[in-house]
Amino acid sequence: MDKTTQIRSLLRSIAGTDKPSFGFRLMEVVGVEGDLCRAKIDDFELPDIRLSSIPSGSENGLLVVPARGSIILVADLSCGNLRELCAIGYSEVESVRFHQGKTTLMADAEGATVEVGSSRMRIEDSKVTFNNGDNGGLVKIEALERSLESLKSYCEQLKQAVSSGLNSVGAGTAANGATGATAFETAMSAAAIRIEDMENSKITH
Repeated sequence: MDKTTQIRSLLRSIAGTDKPSFGFRLMEVVGVEGDLCRAKIDDFELPDIRLSSIPSGSENGLLVVPARGSIILVADLSCGNLRELCAIGYSEVESVRFHQGKTTLMADAEGATVEVGSSRMRIEDSKVTFNNGDNGGLVKIEALERSLESLKSYCEQLKQAVSSGLNSVGAGTAANGATGATAFETAMSAAAIRIEDMENSKITH
């Protein structure tokens, strides 16, 4: 080995550049299966690219799922052997999931879901659903108050109309049922019960 080559080798040894190092490659996502994906460089396809740097690390941590056809930055942890590949950068994300203990957060293009133990909340465009929404929408308090006030007014009007009708039956020289009925109908003609739409369908529980 000549002196120039020896000097170059010694400098590389001192700088540490003679040792294997991680490599980074841009790849196109072909498919996703759980916390693994397949991606290709030109026409060369590579399977089992981890979406978590640690095997099964997404079970209690963060899982970022890239969109099919998007570009990912892949770290080659096997130092050029293409055996241990891990996605570390994404041009487009399909979904994100964070899981820790009893808490899971999931977000995608449609909305977001939060689960804590047995409780679940789903947020979508203009709608929030708690625990699958089997109980229907929440009650609008102001609409409920107005509807109950309308029912109260109707009952009060009904009471007055019955009293007026009964008093009119005995009016004049002889009892007259028709007079009482007319008085009752006149008193009730303007009375009505107004029940509003009290369901807030944007929030179900």
